[in-house]
Amino acid sequence: MKQSAMFTALLGLGLASFFVRAQNHSSTRDGVYTDNQAERGADAYKTSCASCHGAALEGSGAQNPALTGPDFLTNWSGQPLDELFEKIQSSMPADRPGSLSRTATAEIVAYILKANKFPAGKTGLPDDAGALKQIQFDSPKQ
Repeated sequence: MKQSAMFTALLGLGLASFFVRAQNHSSTRDGVYTDNQAERGADAYKTSCASCHGAALEGSGAQNPALTGPDFLTNWSGQPLDELFEKIQSSMPADRPGSLSRTATAEIVAYILKANKFPAGKTGLPDDAGALKQIQFDSPKQ
């Protein structure tokens, strides 16, 4: 009986831990940025990104891919948002990689999310890697 009770207790703790971890995860569908943050991101995008990726985020070939549309969404879908954030943070803009502040990068990512029709929320997108790893990039609902 002791082993059965111990197993039940451990199973209960494991399930509780799973649900707590699941609750800490969110999706790009959950409104993970604010409209104001995306507006600031639009300004930063114009200054640092538009010359390569286009004024409408349309891209221009493999070197400068589109930041909207089905190919972009498919490429990032299922990944933690931290992956997109860190790619921008470490390698963009191409002529000055790594020169964007983490705040500016978060604002640009917010603008990209808005341009891809993800909903805005009440809390700004964080610039912390740990928090961004908890947000999954999911394609927007059609």
